[in-house]
Amino acid sequence: MLWIRMGVRELIKNRGFALFFILNLSLGLAGFIAIHSFGRSLDRHMDENLKEILTADLVISSNRALIPEDLALVDKVFENNKTLARLVSFYTMVKAGPNARLVKVMAIDTAYPLYGDFSLEKQTLKASIQNSPGVFMTRDTAYALGIRDKTDENTPFKLGDKMFMVHDYFVTDPDKSLTAVELAPKIYMGIEQLEGTGLIRFGSRIRYSRFYRFGRDADVPLLAQTLRQEFARAHPGQPMVNVHDSRDINQRLGRLTGYFTGYMGLVSVVTLFLAGIATAYLFRGYLNLKQREIAILMSIGARHREIYLYISFQLFVLGTLASVLAIFVSLFLVPAFPVIFQGLIPDKVRLATDFNTILLALGLGMTGSLIFCLPVFVRIFGVKPLMLLGGTHMTATKNSVNLLLRIASVLPGLAAFLLISVFAAGSVKNGSIFVVGFVLALAFLSALGRLLFSGCKHLSNTRYPMVKIAFRNLFRNKWASLSCFVTIAMGAFLISLIPQVQKGLQNEIVRPEGLKIPVFFLVDIQDEQKMPFMEFIRNQDAKLVNLSPMVRGRILTKNQESFYGETRPSGSGYRGRGRRLEFNFSYRPDLDVSETIVQGLPLSKIPWEFESQTPFEVSVENSFARRYDIEIGDLLGFEIQGIPLQGRVKNLRKVRWNSFLPNFFLLFQDGVLNAAPKTFLAAVSQVPPAKRQDLKNKIVDVFPNVSVIDVTQMATTLLDITDKLSLSIRFMAWLAIAAGLVSIFSIARHQARKNENQINLLKVLGSDFKAIQAITLLEFGFIGFTAALFAILLSYVFSWAVSWYFFDSLWKVNLILSFLILVLTTCICMGAGFAASRKVMNSKPVKLLTNAE
Repeated sequence: MLWIRMGVRELIKNRGFALFFILNLSLGLAGFIAIHSFGRSLDRHMDENLKEILTADLVISSNRALIPEDLALVDKVFENNKTLARLVSFYTMVKAGPNARLVKVMAIDTAYPLYGDFSLEKQTLKASIQNSPGVFMTRDTAYALGIRDKTDENTPFKLGDKMFMVHDYFVTDPDKSLTAVELAPKIYMGIEQLEGTGLIRFGSRIRYSRFYRFGRDADVPLLAQTLRQEFARAHPGQPMVNVHDSRDINQRLGRLTGYFTGYMGLVSVVTLFLAGIATAYLFRGYLNLKQREIAILMSIGARHREIYLYISFQLFVLGTLASVLAIFVSLFLVPAFPVIFQGLIPDKVRLATDFNTILLALGLGMTGSLIFCLPVFVRIFGVKPLMLLGGTHMTATKNSVNLLLRIASVLPGLAAFLLISVFAAGSVKNGSIFVVGFVLALAFLSALGRLLFSGCKHLSNTRYPMVKIAFRNLFRNKWASLSCFVTIAMGAFLISLIPQVQKGLQNEIVRPEGLKIPVFFLVDIQDEQKMPFMEFIRNQDAKLVNLSPMVRGRILTKNQESFYGETRPSGSGYRGRGRRLEFNFSYRPDLDVSETIVQGLPLSKIPWEFESQTPFEVSVENSFARRYDIEIGDLLGFEIQGIPLQGRVKNLRKVRWNSFLPNFFLLFQDGVLNAAPKTFLAAVSQVPPAKRQDLKNKIVDVFPNVSVIDVTQMATTLLDITDKLSLSIRFMAWLAIAAGLVSIFSIARHQARKNENQINLLKVLGSDFKAIQAITLLEFGFIGFTAALFAILLSYVFSWAVSWYFFDSLWKVNLILSFLILVLTTCICMGAGFAASRKVMNSKPVKLLTNAE
């Protein structure tokens, strides 16, 4: 109790320092809580968006109805905490009077959809299509069937062997995934009304889907992976059942949300390290200030354990108060983000402070001191009290402290950093990589700083007195200068990591320059209709873009080995699934604006000769190549409409899927598919809203076989999500920069306060205010500028490595923000030094001499 009472009295006596310590630490922790909570809230928001697109948490689909053994396996994995909805989908012809049309039938039960809903013109109950033969369709589909006004609405139409009526028209429907090319418009009917249609029979191409919704605490990715493994064991070989979760609904969105999750982890770890750096620096400074007191206590017989308890109790109290203050601030700050940063945060995001993050911040403040002060205590206890009382520097000799003990004292801090980083990054692997990178950067900057301040001796050889004094001070106090340099440099390094990664992700998310988002997607344009259709569109107030031939085919072999088999293992970053064999192939003379070659050479413009013994050239989409282990030079065997062909991979191509244009995984050299029976896909853009319905009707009248799919709803939904991602990535980058600059200010201010005695000495010796001010500004400006400059340059290397490893090389230098960080860091350091010198100059010399050591 004696040591605790002494600790409390000491904190009360030094309440100015205690308040400064608490405020600085609480700001760092509050920034960490706010950023991590914002990231978690936004991640939940994006997850809800993806679930609404999928209409469920998880979907099981197959080309056959699930047998009882399959259903038992599903129940075994999912247990009882689930809600089920069913969907049966297939393509068929529907006939109304003299008009016939290919449609995609969506036979649903009453529970569908589990997320989202229909927007029906007449607000008809969904149960109506279950109780009687009726459907929901769009006005466009009804128009194509000849149902064009109210007098036609009671016209029955034939679906298989059964007559149906239109019960309502949907403006929007729940299914927005667009996982594949839609060949026809959708109509919704009750699943019970399939009986009597005669549409489901042997040989029919039917898709059976079961949608599941789970409780809030369910680990959906784990359930999906477990179920895939169970089905793989139950059905060896090519799997008959596919399992999808919200990450699989759209290739581009799944990849972007994966990027965002990794980015969120990176920002969280960066802000955590920034708080940790500032905290450790303040701990070290506090213990250095206490070294004389510790020496006195050791001289009068105090044991090391008692001294450790005495100091640790003070740090524990300070850390606890800082944590509580940070939590209190974050509870008000996070919900206030939408108001404070109106226009910078996506709408409808429910922001809430993350409880686990609060516990982590509380633990970091309360117990972090007990861990991070260990190396300094070991150094202190290795020095004799008389050395400390005599003013000798605290650095211990090699013989005073056992080297192994000193190394061991650092390990708890590193272990704590590793565990917290794993929590923030959400992965043991990612957290470990961040910590290793942090240690390497720290070692590099430490070595660089040591060389820099050793070289200050040469820089002081000048005829300008103020420059001479400034650089001699830096050289004579090189250990203190090095400490400040490394801490500020690490802060600037971590801050500068974010903008480079942010810039790369931003470029991936934003729409390609010059791209016009299409309004309609056109399917099934026949070869003989190509020229008439192009002429037709030229006479309309619209633009036809990316008219692309499409030929269906199979991949049989890769390098003379069967292409059939499993995809890359789950550890490679892709989920293990059976390979598809059938794909859509195309060709085009030039790449689209949404495509870029990332490896290899462009396809030859010389048409391939069909009788040639040389394999034709193939361009493969980059993510497709990685999923199936395809590399440049690989020989692929194809079967196209019964004809075996061989092609060699010439390049890998990146596709910007946010173009919403017809794009393909594989493009062939000109001359391969030209003579093959094919259909064309196309998109129509730049259609004024007032003329869209009229244009759709004209296309249906002139080209009745062509399916016109309005993609504005789907494009709006997906672009809304990507816009939110873009906005949030930018917002989190600025939050991280702000938190980092606060930490740099705290470090610079603390270092400036330590230099008060040096400034005081110059004043007593007769230096005027301008001279002292110039010396101080030069010292702190040199430290801040060099620390920020080398940190930013180092961050380019590390951010490129991070982008290459985590974000598919989405990296681009953000020079504007780099320059801003350089200027702000320098100004903050100079401002802190200026404030310290001004405070000293405004104090009486007698008081300053009394406080001098």
